[in-house]
Amino acid sequence: MLDVAAFPPNYFGNFFLVFVRVGAMIFSAPLINGRAVPAMLKIGLGLLITMLLLPVNTAHLGEVPFQWLPLSLLVAKEMGVGVLVGFVANLVFAAMQLAGQFVGIQTGFSVANILDPLFSQSVSVMDQLYTLVAGLVFLAVDGHHMLILAVQQTLDVIPVGTLQLNEPLVNHLVALTAGVFVAGLRIILPVLTSLLLADIALGLVSRTVPQMNVFIVGMPLKLFAGFALLIVTLPSVQGLTSSMFKSTFLDLQTLLRMGA
Repeated sequence: MLDVAAFPPNYFGNFFLVFVRVGAMIFSAPLINGRAVPAMLKIGLGLLITMLLLPVNTAHLGEVPFQWLPLSLLVAKEMGVGVLVGFVANLVFAAMQLAGQFVGIQTGFSVANILDPLFSQSVSVMDQLYTLVAGLVFLAVDGHHMLILAVQQTLDVIPVGTLQLNEPLVNHLVALTAGVFVAGLRIILPVLTSLLLADIALGLVSRTVPQMNVFIVGMPLKLFAGFALLIVTLPSVQGLTSSMFKSTFLDLQTLLRMGA
């Protein structure tokens, strides 16, 4: 029989708040936040992680008021911490999807769209390719373990109910979000440059040989060039994505210290 008196004071209140933090991270984290993963599985995983984390973080347990307004404020803070972790982890995936959109527009693959189960939206084939590469690299560098470690670090840096939204945190978060566009260009810059040179070459051919239908000739040529460049640049994209994931988690630690 469960002896409730054996638990520390406010244990169950803190259990609920930590579960809110972990659940917000799971519902916003990459790979497991899509509709393909059942909600009950996410909730069960959140309960499991909470039961594993809470016994080793009893020093960070705080007083939990059970009045409606203070408790709602604490729940909002815990949701903010969890969503912050998931949002920062998703930035690399957003950069990869942006890179895929650039390639899809240049090669013509953006005409045909498919459903992306990760973001639950219609994307091109190239978007899906780069997103899948990001997912595989994320698992290869143990990003799923890093997410659990990040939640543990949030309890060390930001104990339950102590999140502070301040100007340095917001400015750094905006800078990270703006860096998604720069990261997407870094990933795809060699391919874009080569395709731009191909467009210039086709333009010169059209002026030299006006009888040639450049549109009919150019589309398959750009498709072939795009595939060849993807095969050549994919290893470098893998290494760049891996370093981006590692630097992103370092940026997350910086954000957590700012919000403490």
